[in-house]
This record gives sequence, structure tokens and C-alpha cells, in this order.
Amino acid sequence: MAKALVWLSFSVLLNAFGNALTVKAAFGSAPWTAAGLNLSQALGVTVGNALIMMGIVVLFADDLLRRRWNKLKDIYNFLYVLSFGYVIDGWLFVMQPIAISGWLSRVLVCMIGIICIAAALSIYMRVNLVLHPFDDLLKILREKYLHGNVVLAQRISLGIPLAIGLSIGLLRHHIIGIHIGTLFSFLCMGYFILLFDKVIHLHLERKWSFDFFHGHKERRVHSVKHL
Repeated sequence: MAKALVWLSFSVLLNAFGNALTVKAAFGSAPWTAAGLNLSQALGVTVGNALIMMGIVVLFADDLLRRRWNKLKDIYNFLYVLSFGYVIDGWLFVMQPIAISGWLSRVLVCMIGIICIAAALSIYMRVNLVLHPFDDLLKILREKYLHGNVVLAQRISLGIPLAIGLSIGLLRHHIIGIHIGTLFSFLCMGYFILLFDKVIHLHLERKWSFDFFHGHKERRVHSVKHL
């Protein structure tokens, strides 16, 4: 469990760092972050706080779609939402003095950011201790409503933030965060995640697992699992 928590913490830091890079590059962010950027501009809050607000809404939406309220699962996912939002704001604060100019530099920084996000998601999904509500939404759509169709589930789950970002931007006559980087993230993120699944090796001994679906913790003994 200790190793899993270390990897989870590292994935949060890396994911937030990658998203902060795409924001600084201003060449298009991942769909949820792009929606957060437009919402933050509309409400006058930080990007992290905008993502937290959306995460809380999606958290309740997940429960409605699942047709089951799971207090323990929601608490852990809510804590993940908070930590992720605040860490993004922390990275953006650290990066304030950095100026990225020039088309090539912006593209390069944006691509590095997307690759960092993919690496973080690869780690976080394999650690499998908690789920961000955004990722839980994809999981619910895939398993409960779309008969395992992950492609359609991804398009719907990422189409929602794109629609939110575009709607807010059009209403304000100023769309931000949605650019070529957003399209690149939408089309290529899955392939990068698969790549890092092979490149990054986690060695986790799972003696405890949380059965969030039934809302209680049970002891399970497993052999060492090499992912």
C-alpha cells in the first residue's frame, strides 16, 4: 500500500504539471482542462478551483448514472479532486515568471505537457486506488451504458467538457484553451497511455484493496502483481 500511495502522489504531481504546461503553452489543453480554463475566466476563479467545481458536479452526476450512492468512494474521489485542483494551481503559480514565446516553443511545451499527462494517467490507472470523477464518468459510461465500447465512452466523456468550454467561450466571445493541442490530446492520449504502460514498470504488492462498489473495506491477499 505504501508504494501504491507514493506512485499515486507522483502521478497527481505529474498530471498537474503536464496540465499546467499546456495552460502556459496556450496551444490547447486536454478537454477537461480547456473547459476549466474557460470557466475560470468566466467566473474569475483559478483554473484549479474551476476544475474542482466541475469535479464536484461530475462526482454527483456519476452517482446518478451509477444509480448508487457510495459514501466511501465519493469521499476518496472528492479528496482526489481537491488535491488535483490545488496542485495545478501550485504549478501555475511556480510557472508565472516563465514566458513561452514563439510558435515552435509553444508546440513543444504543449506536447511535453500532454506526454506528462499520459504518463501520469498510465501510473494512476494501474495503481487503481481512487478515480477522479472525470475518469469515473468514462468507466461508468463504458461498463453500464455502452456495453464496453471504450471508444464511444471516451468520445462522450471528453465531448462533454469540449461542449462546456466552447459554450462558455462563445457566450463570452473569447474561447481559450481549445486549439490543436486539444485535438492532439483527444486523438493520441490513449496511444501514449498504452506506450507508458509498457515503458513504466510498477511493482506493487497488493494486500489491501478498497471495495468501493459495495462501500466497505475487505482484506484480500494477493501475490505480488507485476504490471
